[in-house]
Amino acid sequence: MSIRRNQGLVLSEVMFILLLISAMVMVVFVGRLSLDEAKRTEAAKATAVTLLKWFDELGSEASKVPAALQEKCRPAEPAEDAAAKTEVKVAARTWVECRDALLAEGGPLHEEKNPFEPEYSVFSEKCDRGNRGTRGGIVVEESLKVAPGQPAAFAPITHGRVLEKDLGIRIAICDKGSFVIKIGESKL
Repeated sequence: MSIRRNQGLVLSEVMFILLLISAMVMVVFVGRLSLDEAKRTEAAKATAVTLLKWFDELGSEASKVPAALQEKCRPAEPAEDAAAKTEVKVAARTWVECRDALLAEGGPLHEEKNPFEPEYSVFSEKCDRGNRGTRGGIVVEESLKVAPGQPAAFAPITHGRVLEKDLGIRIAICDKGSFVIKIGESKL
């Protein structure tokens, strides 16, 4: 039996050490990418939670929402004409008007950007894996009427959708892979 005595490293041992070092470098690199993705996803979630809280506050009686935003986003309620004892039609407010007011100067999302794709809008109509612009976008969905006993159903809210009292909405975001992450639900 021969025992090898301190003859230095052989080629196979050097190759193994290099492979081990390169694997450790790749683990650090992939970990860094995952951390960056997680930070961007959390930034999108924080923006969506801000919007959800804003919608919850909009529906409360003691709302601190500025009057200009309430004009665009609060569901129109028919006012009664006391003298004629009839309902007066109030101009309908649409989702696109509300969305534009949220993003305008003084709106709660004025300074927000899409964390994955800053050149795209904060809002997305839906999460689409074929469209990189939807990554990090906030998706606002409206609740659909379903038969009693059926699970709740939601669909993306359309631009011309009139905001009505007790309209159920769900806020979600699109992650890096354009998969939906549900944030919460509210009513107008």
